[in-house]
Amino acid sequence: MQQESAAGSREQALWMADRCLGRRIARLHRLVSRRFEAELRESGLTLPQLEVLSEMALFDAPARPSEIAGWLGLERSTISRNLDVLTQRGYVRVAATSSTGRTTRVTVTEAGHGALAAAEPAWRRAQAWISGAVDPDAVEALDRWLGALDLDQQPR
Repeated sequence: MQQESAAGSREQALWMADRCLGRRIARLHRLVSRRFEAELRESGLTLPQLEVLSEMALFDAPARPSEIAGWLGLERSTISRNLDVLTQRGYVRVAATSSTGRTTRVTVTEAGHGALAAAEPAWRRAQAWISGAVDPDAVEALDRWLGALDLDQQPR
């Protein structure tokens, strides 16, 4: 009886693993991230650091770390870790701190803008390789998925 239960459990696990979109998307994320990380290595930036830096450059004004986390859909602790590294490298600086010291605003420095510019060729190589490896409609499909699944955009 216990063997039948274990066999049924393995069968169920296999069935779920074969069909799990979360598992597939996580694997896709790892594959895409590895390609970007490999290309970006020479720039000294990781993909999350590039993401934070480029998002801040888009905003082009001092921003609170919680705002950056919201824009990117990341945890505040993830943003803080990346901001710490970017600040140590001189790519980001604290632009303002509240009188209580509880709220800071950060901004991209000239060195940070330079780091983004220096990372662009590596980013373009990764982008081109991935775009060339998938069906041309994949980007549009991905954008549709992101729009449909973005919980911040969903009515509650």
